[in-house]
Amino acid sequence: MKKTWLDTLGQAIIEQVEGVVDNTIANIATLFHHIHSRTRVYPQDVTATITLAANAAANTFGSWTEIIPIDTVDFEYMCEGIVIEGVDGATTYFIQLGYSLTDGDDPTTAQIVGERRVRIVTVPIARATESLEISAMHCPANAKLWGRLKTASTDADEAEISVIVVRHTSITNHLAHLATWPWGS
Repeated sequence: MKKTWLDTLGQAIIEQVEGVVDNTIANIATLFHHIHSRTRVYPQDVTATITLAANAAANTFGSWTEIIPIDTVDFEYMCEGIVIEGVDGATTYFIQLGYSLTDGDDPTTAQIVGERRVRIVTVPIARATESLEISAMHCPANAKLWGRLKTASTDADEAEISVIVVRHTSITNHLAHLATWPWGS
């Protein structure tokens, strides 16, 4: 039987629909994985702390501090929570996270993955085990995770934190991250 242009067109449409269905199924699996992914907490050593220090000037970031060393997480990952375990004083704390791909480099503006702000009203913290959700972009495999802090006070406040990370898997037609921060045009 001779193949007509209609047969060829029909086959092309079927292949295109199959591709859309395959992508949709893969994306649903990725979303399910994200919701039901295992978590990992850093630091792993419960006697260790990650201490972020604010600048002594109000509303001014302190230096970047290593949270997860480079070459520790060998797959793409996302920070999905921050736990503030201890603070110096009752004030507003603003934590920013970023990554770098080389050990000695601080994150660039394009590598800032997310932020979280919280007001601490009692010291010691009444609920120091509460995970603060953060919507953060993913970090590349083997990237170093950094954090920095600013507060509303004029003291060089410190916050002891831990972070909760999950494995990141991409969907098809993933939107590229903006190179500007926070959301440049």
